[in-house]
Amino acid sequence: MHLNINLNRPIFILGNPRSGTSLLRLMLHSHSEISIPPESHFFLWLEDKYKHWSSDCLDEFIEDLFASTKFETWNIEREALRAFLIAEKVLSYGQLISLIYAFYIQQEGQETTTYWGDKNSLWIEKLEVIKTHYPNAFFIHIVRDGRDVACSYKSLNKKIFDSPYAPKLPNQVVDIAQVWKTNVEAVDLFLLEKVKPTNKITIRYEDLINTPTEMITKILDKLALHIEQDQLNYFLKDSQDIEPLAFLKWKEKLKQPLDIKNIGKFKHELTNTDIASFNFIAKTTLRKYNYL
Repeated sequence: MHLNINLNRPIFILGNPRSGTSLLRLMLHSHSEISIPPESHFFLWLEDKYKHWSSDCLDEFIEDLFASTKFETWNIEREALRAFLIAEKVLSYGQLISLIYAFYIQQEGQETTTYWGDKNSLWIEKLEVIKTHYPNAFFIHIVRDGRDVACSYKSLNKKIFDSPYAPKLPNQVVDIAQVWKTNVEAVDLFLLEKVKPTNKITIRYEDLINTPTEMITKILDKLALHIEQDQLNYFLKDSQDIEPLAFLKWKEKLKQPLDIKNIGKFKHELTNTDIASFNFIAKTTLRKYNYL
């Protein structure tokens, strides 16, 4: 049994790293009808091997699943999940993944959940994979000023994290600019060409920070849901309910209220030369989102 979860219309949060994807995940996850677990990459990593699903592969899949980095943060009991999947008589890879999320939701006691979702910056590289398994998926693209993204990259690169999960990001502004431009343009093109208007929305990080009620409402309207106060008070949760503690070392701002000081940091943190370089490389994309 998987409650009232819509298995076939998952929510996928897309965005360049350090663009507010974790913040948006947390705000949406705080809704009583939405469950977006902490980031785990098993859907992406195991898809090529198991996309042509056969129930004969279940035990091998379970082994690979529990060996996947970050899946252990979901604290799922192996044999209970195996029994659940056997009882559900899985017929496809998409159904298999949906049911793993459904099992997580039941384990967490989220009985009112309607939508499951996934936040994973690696999906930028595998957008067609989502459409293959979930043709009716709902996509949220969050875009942040790439020059502020550069500040975040450079700040993280100055820190030392004793964690296998720590992000590995470029440190040179010219490299960051090219990556940001490429990622944003790739998602834009995919959404334009492959996704119907009812199944997508693009928002800016800056608008989420400045007008959170309006932005969250715009997203929820497309899901026929209403905003809840807990979504704006996400930072009041216990730390382990915000992100796995292993991730919070580089996501500590999720424990704080929205802060407009995170907007426009590049004006003080990047050199004029770096700003000019970024503007030159990503001029068209910056202009598209009214950053220039």
